[in-house]
Amino acid sequence: MQPSITALPIKPSRLQGLSERLIDSHYVNNYGGAARRLGAIEAALAEFEPATGAGFRLAGMLRERLAAQNSMLLHEHYFAALGGNGASPEGPLAAAIARDFGSFAAWRGQFVALARALAGGSGWALLLHDSRAGRLVNQWAPDHLHALAGARPILALDMYEHAYHLDFGADANGYIEAALGNLDWPRLERLYAAALLGQAPPTAPDQPPDDLLTAEALRASPSAFVLLDVRLPGDRAKALLGIVGARWCPPEALGEWATAQAPARPVAVYCVYGFQVSIDAAARLRRHGVKVHRLAGGLAAWRALGGELAEVAADVRVRTEVRPVE
Repeated sequence: MQPSITALPIKPSRLQGLSERLIDSHYVNNYGGAARRLGAIEAALAEFEPATGAGFRLAGMLRERLAAQNSMLLHEHYFAALGGNGASPEGPLAAAIARDFGSFAAWRGQFVALARALAGGSGWALLLHDSRAGRLVNQWAPDHLHALAGARPILALDMYEHAYHLDFGADANGYIEAALGNLDWPRLERLYAAALLGQAPPTAPDQPPDDLLTAEALRASPSAFVLLDVRLPGDRAKALLGIVGARWCPPEALGEWATAQAPARPVAVYCVYGFQVSIDAAARLRRHGVKVHRLAGGLAAWRALGGELAEVAADVRVRTEVRPVE
């Protein structure tokens, strides 16, 4: 069974000191790679016969499943922590950090030292809520197989080299400071509140709204939709490849397209990451009476899933105004 891909919660281009190229590669290749690996392992486990299969093969598959699943979950926490200005936390989480570490500065100093200790190797620097002890702790995790039993991640900082080498080379210290400078503490406050109440973390996939289509659902029934690539011209120029079967229609031409095509099947639209461009495109099509869905996570989620790509041709002629030189 293919696990559900969680959409990026932030636009990579809005981060400070971490490039879109880095975040996009990290999400598609490393997070997506863990998801695809987990799906393959689950399929192999479904075919394993306990009565006749070798025990060491089962043990190996279960170990690999744990590593892939933990990699997925920790990456989701990593991306969920980004998108803020890195300012100090406020509220119950700030109070808990001061209680358990002495001060925010003391916590930060220990967390940074922990992350630096993993530089040049691999692993995770984690801030966890230990439900048994009722306190926050920093945890060293040299790979995806180390986790404090019964603890809930609040903050996960990826210290594998793939998390920073495209931007920082071997400068792990620069990456650590850049990542901490982008922390979204209000979102981490919500994670902490959910941990205290024993609720599912906000990083868990929600039941999608009726107009939101997951990458898994699209791959399962591609012919059920008329697929439109609504990336802005500048975004499409960076990467002509899109989802197989899609046609490119720039947002400003959607009204003309809907009038000319009058599609009988539901339309599915996607942009790069599934944010405002596809939201606006869906609203524009609805005003023309079109039944429309948005692809959750956009093209990035499709790529992370390992969905097939092809060059996307334009469905309408893109008009440009040429103004005379004054």
